[in-house]
Amino acid sequence: MPSKINLILNDFVALFFPNICIGCKGPLPNGLKHICTGCQYELPKTNNYKEEVPHIYQKLAGSIRFNHMLAYLHFQKKGIVQHILHELKYNHNEDVGLMMGRWYGHDLLLGGFSNEFDLIIPVPLHPSKQRKRGYNQSEAFANGLSEVLKVEVCIGLRRVTASETQTRKSRAERLENVKAIFEAVDPVELKKKRVLLVDDVITTGATLLACGNVLIDAGVEELSFGVLASTY
Repeated sequence: MPSKINLILNDFVALFFPNICIGCKGPLPNGLKHICTGCQYELPKTNNYKEEVPHIYQKLAGSIRFNHMLAYLHFQKKGIVQHILHELKYNHNEDVGLMMGRWYGHDLLLGGFSNEFDLIIPVPLHPSKQRKRGYNQSEAFANGLSEVLKVEVCIGLRRVTASETQTRKSRAERLENVKAIFEAVDPVELKKKRVLLVDDVITTGATLLACGNVLIDAGVEELSFGVLASTY
C-alpha cells in the first residue's frame, strides 16, 4: 500500500504534470488511466454484439464465410475514437489497446460470448514495421480481450511482404494491395478451431478478408472478426 508521503508526492507531481485524457484533453483524476469517466460514458459503442448494425456487417457479407462481425466503437474523424487509435498507433501507447480490449471483453462476456472462440488471432504487422513501432497494436487489443474472455492469443498469421499504406485507397485498391501478403504460421494448429480474427479498425474490410481467406484455407472451423473500431 502506498505511504501517505508517496500519495502526497504523487498529488504534487500531478498538480504540475497532470495525466491528460485522450478524449477531452482534460486532467485525469488519480486512479484513472488514459480516458476520463465522462469520455468513457460518451464512447460511441456499436453494441453490434447485441443487434446487427448493417453498415458494419455488410463490409464483409457475401465476400467470405464468417460467424460474428464484432466492432467495439464507431469511428468518426476528429472524434474520441480517432484520438484513441492515434494514441495506440503513433504515440507508442500500447497500454491503450490492452485497456480497450479488456473493456470490450467485459461487454462480450455480458453479451454471452464466454465460450464462442478457441483462439484469438491478431492481424500481423510486417516485422520491419513492428520493430519500428515496438509492438503490434492489434495484438495489444487481442491481449486485452484474451485476459477477460480467457481465450488464448495465437500468433497464427505472418505478413510475408510489406504493403503500401491503405490510407486514401479505394476498396478495389485495398484488396489488390493486401493480396497474397499473409500466410498461416502453423496450419495444423488452426484446424477445426473457432477463431476470432482481431484488428484495430475496419474500413473496407480488405485486410480482414485477406487474412480470413488464409485462415479458412488452413481449415478453421468457424471464423469471426473483432475490431476496436469500424468506419461508417
